[in-house]
Amino acid sequence: MLTPILEEIEQKLKLSKSRRDRQTLINVLEVGYVWDILTSRYQTLENTKVFLGIVQDSDLKFLLEQGKKFLTKEIKRLEKICSDFGIPTVKKPAENSLSVFDIEVVSDEYIYTHILAGLQSFLPTLVTAFSHSISSMIRTTFQEFLTEELNLYGNFLEYGMMKGWVKAPPAYRS
Repeated sequence: MLTPILEEIEQKLKLSKSRRDRQTLINVLEVGYVWDILTSRYQTLENTKVFLGIVQDSDLKFLLEQGKKFLTKEIKRLEKICSDFGIPTVKKPAENSLSVFDIEVVSDEYIYTHILAGLQSFLPTLVTAFSHSISSMIRTTFQEFLTEELNLYGNFLEYGMMKGWVKAPPAYRS
């Protein structure tokens, strides 16, 4: 249980310093990962909003709504870090995303496959961000994001297998 103690000490140090002085508490790699993950989360949230306007399957719609809440929570946390440390951010996506897709062409399976690929490709980013962080507060944030993302991925994969949307390789037989 050393991490909460270190985090509390780090938090007290952070609060007693100016923004410029707080910037010495994190390194350039951590700043880059915070910025990169926030930017990715903005893009993912925008895609999720578009997909919510297209998806037909009620279960998938529910999962997308849960994903939207998950993303919004992480975005707020990352925006707070950016504000605390003076990290510039990209422009936030619009609240209401307009769909330019032909709904008949974009199937629920396509949406599912796109989201699964996004989850798969984002996991290494979180692992790398976690492993390169020396600030306990930033590292703990990335660790929590990674744990939640792994759980989300596992559940989303199981859901896709139930629907028959996961492309499984052929069985290996010798």
